[in-house]
Amino acid sequence: MNADLIFLKTYFGWTSFVNPEKAATKSFRLFQKVRRKGIREREEHFFALSRSFQVQTTKEPVDCFELGNPTGEIVLLVHGWDSNAGSMSMIAHALAKQNKRVISFNLPGHAFSKSSYTNLVECKDAFLAVLDYLNLKVPFSVVAHSFGSAVSTYALSKSDYEIDKLILLTNPNKIETIFKDFKNVIGLGNRAYTRLLKMSHERLGEPLSNLSVQENLKKIRYRSLLLIHDKYDKVLPYSHSAEINNEIENARLVTIENVGHYKMLWNPEVIERTVGFVNGKEVH
Repeated sequence: MNADLIFLKTYFGWTSFVNPEKAATKSFRLFQKVRRKGIREREEHFFALSRSFQVQTTKEPVDCFELGNPTGEIVLLVHGWDSNAGSMSMIAHALAKQNKRVISFNLPGHAFSKSSYTNLVECKDAFLAVLDYLNLKVPFSVVAHSFGSAVSTYALSKSDYEIDKLILLTNPNKIETIFKDFKNVIGLGNRAYTRLLKMSHERLGEPLSNLSVQENLKKIRYRSLLLIHDKYDKVLPYSHSAEINNEIENARLVTIENVGHYKMLWNPEVIERTVGFVNGKEVH
């Protein structure tokens, strides 16, 4: 256990005991903190090559990036937590070569954002703002990674858009599970955790128990669904996708091994399967 984690456990353990309300408020803020990472060279290359535009929201503009055929079939890419649109650039380039119109965007609080805090509601709103800006009249496809899978399914469940292919490259199926893991990691006490759940409920407008990828999938109009997940993923357990595969009849789960949570975005086999699925090929 590193020094930072020891400090967090000590702080939240003690604060939960003497002042549960304060511990809940502080932990809720911490949960929304984005760890800003430097833009890597290959990501910078993607941003440089892309056609960029902004979509206005009530908080701040959403930075969007486009590759490929301007009149081609649209594929939207949604990146994960602590990441940026450029992290999915290998997939973007591969789809662009297939004559697709590929559009990705930076989630609030990420990349070039002025703020380093965000949450599922803000990210959902940003995605819907991008969709409304594009004013799509025909079915389109979505490729999402990690937290982006929760953002995509949450946003689409609140819309009437019809999706052609939906690809989730790992996912945090039950958000409540993520909160419980967070509670245990920082040593948050039970009373403070109860207050944290209340704050989250008020922010989301619905209890966490109702918020899951698999439940949102049931509200989305999509033609086909592909799940790809590393059996040994150390960030989001494989069980998240396995649960969805067991609950959703028309889901196809592809199990990979020893590729990694982040490295999968640069893995040739994952990219080939993703692009193939978007093109209507059978994926195994």
